[in-house]
Amino acid sequence: MIKKLLFPLFTLMVTGVFAQNLYDDANAASPANEADATTGWAGTTDIFSDNTDAQSGVFSLRAVSNGNNGTYVSYTWDAVVGQDYYISIWARRGAQFNNPAFANWQGVSGFSTTAITNSTWQQREWTVTATSTTPQIRVYVSPWSARLVAGNTVFIDNIVIVPDGADTEPPTPVNDLTSSNTTFNSTELTWSASTDNIGVVNYQVFQDGVWRGNAGGGITSLIVTGLDSETSYDFTVFAEDAAGNLSAAGNTETVVTLAAPDTEGPSAITDLASANTTTTTTDLSWSASTDNVGVTNYEVFQDGVSIANTGTTTAFNVTGLAPSTSYDFTVFAEDAAGNVSTVSNTETVVTAGVPDTEAPSAVTDLSSANTTFNSTDLSWSPATDNVGVTNYEVFQDGVSIGNTGTTTFNVTGLAELTSYDFTVFAQDAAGNTSPVSNTETVVTLQAPDTEAPSAITDLSSANTTTTTTDLTWSASTDNVGVTNYEVFQDGVSIANTGTTTAFNVTGLSPSTSYDFTVFAEDAAGNISAVSNTETVNTDAIPDTEAPTAVSDLSASGTTSNSTVLSWSASTDNVGVTNYEVFQDGVSIANTGTATSFNVNGLSPSTSYDFTVLAEDAVGNVSAAGNTETVLTLDGGGIIDYTSENSNLNTVDWTARDLFADRNMGIGTTDTQGYRLAVAGNMIAEGVRVELQGNWPDYVFEPGFDLKDLEEIKEFIKENGHLPNIPSADEIEKEGIDLGTMNAKLLEKIEELTLYLIAQDNKIKQLELEKARIDALLERVEKLEEKQK
Repeated sequence: MIKKLLFPLFTLMVTGVFAQNLYDDANAASPANEADATTGWAGTTDIFSDNTDAQSGVFSLRAVSNGNNGTYVSYTWDAVVGQDYYISIWARRGAQFNNPAFANWQGVSGFSTTAITNSTWQQREWTVTATSTTPQIRVYVSPWSARLVAGNTVFIDNIVIVPDGADTEPPTPVNDLTSSNTTFNSTELTWSASTDNIGVVNYQVFQDGVWRGNAGGGITSLIVTGLDSETSYDFTVFAEDAAGNLSAAGNTETVVTLAAPDTEGPSAITDLASANTTTTTTDLSWSASTDNVGVTNYEVFQDGVSIANTGTTTAFNVTGLAPSTSYDFTVFAEDAAGNVSTVSNTETVVTAGVPDTEAPSAVTDLSSANTTFNSTDLSWSPATDNVGVTNYEVFQDGVSIGNTGTTTFNVTGLAELTSYDFTVFAQDAAGNTSPVSNTETVVTLQAPDTEAPSAITDLSSANTTTTTTDLTWSASTDNVGVTNYEVFQDGVSIANTGTTTAFNVTGLSPSTSYDFTVFAEDAAGNISAVSNTETVNTDAIPDTEAPTAVSDLSASGTTSNSTVLSWSASTDNVGVTNYEVFQDGVSIANTGTATSFNVNGLSPSTSYDFTVLAEDAVGNVSAAGNTETVLTLDGGGIIDYTSENSNLNTVDWTARDLFADRNMGIGTTDTQGYRLAVAGNMIAEGVRVELQGNWPDYVFEPGFDLKDLEEIKEFIKENGHLPNIPSADEIEKEGIDLGTMNAKLLEKIEELTLYLIAQDNKIKQLELEKARIDALLERVEKLEEKQK
């Protein structure tokens, strides 16, 4: 099979006719209509298009047993009952096989089973008679009765089904293919007619193995276009008869396209200039033009008329000019192919006249206008001259500062609030200079203000509610004066306060975080850098609903001096933050969110009434719940106590019996705040401190009142230690409760963690603000560049 590919550029394309071959589906085994497909094939096993080793062309069909059901694939064609048909199929077995064969064909007579035993391509041929209008070819991958095994493979290709007696003889090869009239992008192919036992109907032309076009049977030439310049191509031609038989390949004609013609003109001359102009001559010169091949000539034009060709010389002396006359000169560059550049710049030359000795008249009405802090505009009426004024020279305080061909001059670079005297002299082409003009005295204005106010660094908020907050800041400074403060909320402008350094923000949402910044402005429109960012968290809607009452308070583990209270958690619309325990109506503890409490220091054989109240974060307190009455057990012997910080020599060390009643007690009262005194050091495997209070994880709970660092600073300044930490005097007087002190120290560590998190958030916000400022500065710089 020879694959045909559509190619967009060819002069003549006649579609070949493949007659009589009834295997006309576009699939991998078609000799005239090859495609990467399995169209027309069906069966009980798998079939694929394969491009690894086709018999001819690019593709072949590959049938593979799947091990699930069936062992064959089939193809059906349209036939006439009683008609004889010639069938040719190329086939080979795969690496894995199990007696594959052509077998069990349907709708034909005269067919006999044919085994596929070869591992290389081999042609199989049959002549059969149709007994049905839809006969069927079958290819078995494995024997009909074999055990189903996946992977048995058969390849088939180049299938021909034609009525018996059809033409199978191909035309003779084209062996005298030649080319002529080759250009940079085309060539003409010609060949002698091929011969055939019946007749040639078509010639297929291939370029570098790819089909380019068809020529009808009576046409033996083809013009191929769309080629690349200076490129080698190999062409071959195949002859084809009406039955679709293709000739063998003939000779290969190699064509090398020509170089593309030069169509690129030289570059235009842009620096044509004149020099040494006299009354009748001038010298023209210019830089060499560039060209992809090379410049061969320059043509000079005077007032649009060609006056010379200079070859490759880039200069020309013009003669024969008239005095006091203006001429326009241009030059065109040319290359060897005749490509001409675009026109050069026009050089205007005015020839010298008869010597002029008469000076222009003096300027008498020199005046100024549009004076700023560093510039002024001078203007005057034209001076008169017998030939013509060519220049005005401007003087500032007696020093020449410029020349102009017009009657105006813009003076720049002046100093603010300074007086200057200006005069003008008129000149003609001969260099004659007029008398001095009148003197125009100019006093410059004060320079504009370009200095921005200082940035605000102490923006702060106060009196924050659920929907409002008060912003204040210190006044910004400016070299002239601040005229306005613009307030931004989350990057959006919300107010201009004039010179007021405070603003009441309204319309906020409860429980929401907002970032505020302020810019200062002066009367000239200069804007300060962005202020510090003040983050405001609005208050939540007030909570007035109290928690439910504790109704199941109970006691357990009661001893002579202690008992354990417990209860179920109270509920609240926001959340319970603390339980307060009362003993005989007196508050003895706050447990935080813990729902149990160990009461110590009770007296033996004594009745106590306990109640618990629940509280939420805003201080709403539940109603009183049930009262739990506890009667302590009888106690043992009692040891008198000494003062907690007195010398242990005052302890009563008299030997006595100690009593145990479900727990050990060395001393049974706590009037001095302790039950055990040790004379000397104490050693133990371990010491566990049972805390009665709340562990400080409440710091991380919502609603915790984290003090402002400024408030902490003032407290330390006034007291000399952290809030909620005992002073040195207190510790010296009262001693240290290790459990309580560890809890307090952890509270400070957790507060420090919150400060660090807040500081990190501010740093990130500052980085965001910096990025915004950088973007704003970049925009300002771009605007300034555009205005330059």
